[in-house]
Amino acid sequence: MQGEGYYLGLDLSTQQLKCLAIDGDMQIKHTEVVDFDRDLPHYNTHKGVYSHGDVVECPVGMWLEAIDLVFEKYKGAGFDLSQVKAISGSCQQHGSVYWKTGAGDLLKHLNDANGNLVDQLYPDGFSRKTAPNWQDHSTGKQCTQIEKKAGGPEKLAEITGSRAHFRFTGPQIMKIAENEEDNYKNTETISLVSSFLTSILCAKLVPIEEADACGMNIYDIKAKRYDDSLLDVISGKFGKEDLLKKLSGSVTKCNSPQLMGNIANYFVSKYGFDSECAIYPFTGDNLATICSLPLEKNDILVSLGTSTTILMVTDQYHPSPNYHLFTHPAIANCYMAMICYCNGSLAREKVRDSLNENQSTSWTNFDEAVLDESLDTSGELAVYFPLGEIVPSVDAITKRVLYDPKNCEIVKYVDKFDNNRHDAKIIVESQALSARVRVAPLLSGTVDESNDEKSETMVHFDYDSMKFSEYSSKRPNRVYFVGGASKNDAIVKKFSEVLGAKNGNFRLETPNSCALGGCFKALWSDLWKKKKIDEKVTFDSFLNRYFPTDELEEIKVDDITKKWEAYKDKIIPLSKLEEELK
Repeated sequence: MQGEGYYLGLDLSTQQLKCLAIDGDMQIKHTEVVDFDRDLPHYNTHKGVYSHGDVVECPVGMWLEAIDLVFEKYKGAGFDLSQVKAISGSCQQHGSVYWKTGAGDLLKHLNDANGNLVDQLYPDGFSRKTAPNWQDHSTGKQCTQIEKKAGGPEKLAEITGSRAHFRFTGPQIMKIAENEEDNYKNTETISLVSSFLTSILCAKLVPIEEADACGMNIYDIKAKRYDDSLLDVISGKFGKEDLLKKLSGSVTKCNSPQLMGNIANYFVSKYGFDSECAIYPFTGDNLATICSLPLEKNDILVSLGTSTTILMVTDQYHPSPNYHLFTHPAIANCYMAMICYCNGSLAREKVRDSLNENQSTSWTNFDEAVLDESLDTSGELAVYFPLGEIVPSVDAITKRVLYDPKNCEIVKYVDKFDNNRHDAKIIVESQALSARVRVAPLLSGTVDESNDEKSETMVHFDYDSMKFSEYSSKRPNRVYFVGGASKNDAIVKKFSEVLGAKNGNFRLETPNSCALGGCFKALWSDLWKKKKIDEKVTFDSFLNRYFPTDELEEIKVDDITKKWEAYKDKIIPLSKLEEELK
């Protein structure tokens, strides 16, 4: 590859600031971490935050200290920061930082290498000493008002990619404008955490990055600008023009690499960075995660944790109140879809424990049942929601049904199946099937109009009604599995069978995905800007060409088309079962 030197990716998460360095061959060369509770105990945070009931916030001064400390660690390790060519990264999504009037001038004069960032910027540079955190739940009233202004949750999702959420920045700004008038009035600029960190490194206030702006409930994704009516309701008596000015008027677009500036003299003098080190826009953590893998249009990332999260690259703008759509942070004319399920590993563990009669936490019995092809579960279906579920939006419930495979009608509800081993097989099937039908509207490509008599039947999930053929024949291109349960061969194999990827299923460990996505984005952006790669080399094609494939383990699935025949007939009864739950 044509990259020389090093490329840094920072990840400012809730509990840590992590910094990775890769070389031009995409190999990780150094890592340093600042743990907020451990390394900066004088801020008295617990897991990186202050919690007071529904209010959850982070001290901005702690983040400033962490930036200095992580570079001090690099310097102390003997890492040559003068060889760093470019920096990008990720930050916790939805948090907002409030710069005080005059902060821009403070940043311009950020030169004292004998001092530190806190001395020069904090608290004088900020109208609020804390930043709302994504765990905050104190904006219920504001969420209701914003959805009402938009015309309901479905309309708000159509505009901004999501319905109103407590953590989203728009409701947070609205609450501060209402309850902290002086702080709001004294605010020069509102940053997301991602543009805050970019601003520090460049020593100038920069606009919010477009993809991360989609997590605000303010940005009109299709129109590519802040929505006037939403600005109006959020700003209240201060007025939408004032809020738009605080948001820097526009966003930093994601359709091509945007150089935000070179690194500030402060970092050159204090840590030995090259003054030509380029700073590219930071984005949100989930958005950076999809930049850590060679994901192309119609590819899916499945994170199998306590909850299950589906991240997907799509060119279809098909919003829903039940999931999130963001502009893709590095691929023009594409989006990232994010579908979150509360019930992942926890639900499977309950079935496992039942099989083991609560005598063991071994997965052996569960896994054997999942892969037992002689275990006939045709005509049987269930949903297992020990926690209230997001998709579909229902309260905690477990329901088992028997259905007629010929007409797909539910015959009766049952308390248990004839053999409780069926639960192990069905819970994984139903979780995977739910994911497949939810991604179907986001997949581009032709629909196989088969001779199946159900082909024209309209099937309803959440806010979508489509022909059965759309749900049954659309398949993702590739599927990547990460997270704790991705180590379980039986679960991953069953998910692979049901999701039906056309071009392979892959598993890998991604402990540093957010920071690594920043590294890759910095490398590609810098090569592109310096014309060391042709401008036609898109981010996804770049990663597919150079990504270290030895980190990927392919999951082999035999007769995937034949196996799908056993699952697709469950689509209609699953739709009917979910409707019965609401």
